[in-house]
Amino acid sequence: MTDVNYKGYTREMGLNSVGRGWAQLVNRVFDKLESTKGSIKIVQVKEKYAGLRIYTDYSNKELDKVIYDAESESLRTCEQCGKPGKIRGKGWYYTSCDQHAQNGDTPHKYQPGDKNAQEEN
Repeated sequence: MTDVNYKGYTREMGLNSVGRGWAQLVNRVFDKLESTKGSIKIVQVKEKYAGLRIYTDYSNKELDKVIYDAESESLRTCEQCGKPGKIRGKGWYYTSCDQHAQNGDTPHKYQPGDKNAQEEN
């Protein structure tokens, strides 16, 4: 994996911005970005209202579709482990599987090189 700097978010920055369960969604967007012609930059990656949010500095129909699909899928994917999940919470909303909701865990952040994150996805 190359760590291309878009003068915006790098892949590593994007992965560090959300839980490791959404790593495959973030990676899908960065894979598409790397194959897109032009100089589109990802300017922010975050969790908001239980879902993944990825913002760019320019609109591109193909990239926008990949981002939309990833954001939609995040609402059904546990941010902590990547298993099927549901939106949960009171006041602060998050998406988690039954196991992580029962434990009361808040989503963990992805750590580069974390072998558990790679195995769980």
